[in-house]
Amino acid sequence: MPNLTGGQAVAESLKAQGVDTVFGIISVHNLDLFDALFERQDSLRFVGGRLELGCGFMADGYARATGKPGVLITSTGPGAADSVGAMGEAYFSGSPLLQVTTNVESDFIGQGRNTTHETKDQLRMFEAVTDWNAMIGEVEAIPDHLLEAFRRFGNRRPRPIELELPTDLLGASADVEILGPRDPGTPQGDPALVEQALQLLLKAKRPAILVGEEVQMLGGTAEIVQLAETLGVPVVTSDGAKGAFPEDHPLSLGQVLGRRIWGENPVQEWLSTCDAVVILGSIMPHRSTSGVQLKLPERVVHVLLDGDAIGKNYDATVAIVANSQAVARQWLEAIGDSDVGKGQSYLDEVVSVRGDIRRNLQETWGNELRVFEAIREVAPRDTIFSLDPTVPTSRASRCLPIYQPRTFMHPHGWAGLGFAFPAGLGAKVGKPDSPVVCVTGDGGFQYNFQELATAAQYDIHPVILMFNDNAWGVLKKYQQDRFGDRLFATDLVNPDFVKLFESYGFGGSRVSTVGELALALEAALSCGETHLVEVAIPDGFGALV
Repeated sequence: MPNLTGGQAVAESLKAQGVDTVFGIISVHNLDLFDALFERQDSLRFVGGRLELGCGFMADGYARATGKPGVLITSTGPGAADSVGAMGEAYFSGSPLLQVTTNVESDFIGQGRNTTHETKDQLRMFEAVTDWNAMIGEVEAIPDHLLEAFRRFGNRRPRPIELELPTDLLGASADVEILGPRDPGTPQGDPALVEQALQLLLKAKRPAILVGEEVQMLGGTAEIVQLAETLGVPVVTSDGAKGAFPEDHPLSLGQVLGRRIWGENPVQEWLSTCDAVVILGSIMPHRSTSGVQLKLPERVVHVLLDGDAIGKNYDATVAIVANSQAVARQWLEAIGDSDVGKGQSYLDEVVSVRGDIRRNLQETWGNELRVFEAIREVAPRDTIFSLDPTVPTSRASRCLPIYQPRTFMHPHGWAGLGFAFPAGLGAKVGKPDSPVVCVTGDGGFQYNFQELATAAQYDIHPVILMFNDNAWGVLKKYQQDRFGDRLFATDLVNPDFVKLFESYGFGGSRVSTVGELALALEAALSCGETHLVEVAIPDGFGALV
């Protein structure tokens, strides 16, 4: 066994698990780890940010775009604490993010002696936003902990993991066995429950499939397309799963989102008239399902890796704790060549519902629809859209067609601002040949605009599409609806964003119409450089023409 420092053991263990990119910030506490990274620059790429929150979103964006765990390196106390927002977003969205951080020296842990950057209980600080976290007390134990982290990423609902090491452990040496990856095994559905669910599905005359965020991250689109086509049933997607079923497929009814910020959506009422629904990989979050009065049929099959979430907002007739892709395969194998289609009349009904959805959008969000159709026309099919929780994003969920998995990502878990730009950087690192468009607002962009320096330093080149209303637009509308002209704290004073981009050596365009937007975005995507397209919307997004 090689004799390695703790820092070297971390780097070698990451490499052994297939990691090729890490994000983070150097610190006095993790210098030995960064010395190990220096030795491995040819095989382990490091992307350094300017704030741990932004770095965490980068790692998350990398994970969502690639399907591989994103890795974040931080340091004791304030550095680690600054990442909590990103860890919470990954937790509630179901994204595999591994944070390797440090703690104070071994002799000081738990002593409360107020050494540099000491936290009262750093491990417990992360318990609320991780699937699992642990303190590593020996150099020899580093490979086991990294192996366990990646095992969990492979057979549980994707969620963040935090591993921390006393800072002195990174420089200590020991004989270490580096452990290679293990096949964690894909959790299959219990055969009896899978058969029960299949019989329910086959007996139903008008069933539907609802696809969720676990499919987006873990895969299964091809199997679900085949299943839908075999049965002749429509598919809707939940929040976080847009694109997990191609929206130009004739059986796609788009997102199930409706009411609240998503507008009236005919598919919600229609779904309640079906006689069964199969939920594949969605936790069915209250804010976008039961919280907006989405009604489901009486018979529900719910397939989810997180068994604790089943039944929280909707009762399940059949509950299967398993990987949705695996269960879809089990059903397809059981069906074989049997003719189980629901018939032409049901397919005609799906066509009619698609028409109702389209007409509804034209009548209620005509301008918004034109904006996103113009964007879609100039954006290549494989464009990755990274979005903040803005008014344009709520409209994009309904109006922007997405054709491929992992090409539409937004903070649907915690729904916090500041995600779009750094997550877009991470996506571009992971998928350098795919165009990346960050859709953000003037307020949300400034949460992490310091990462423009990261884009410049590491040659990462997304396009930033900023809708600027000089306000916290969502909140301003809420204030107007509730309090009339009693507006307070929602107007913003902003910099000259084009000049800000130019100060980093990037270009910028300022537009005010849909036609100008399309031309500027097309040029920005063609130039291959980081570029801002700033869209002035002084009267709100819906007024853009």
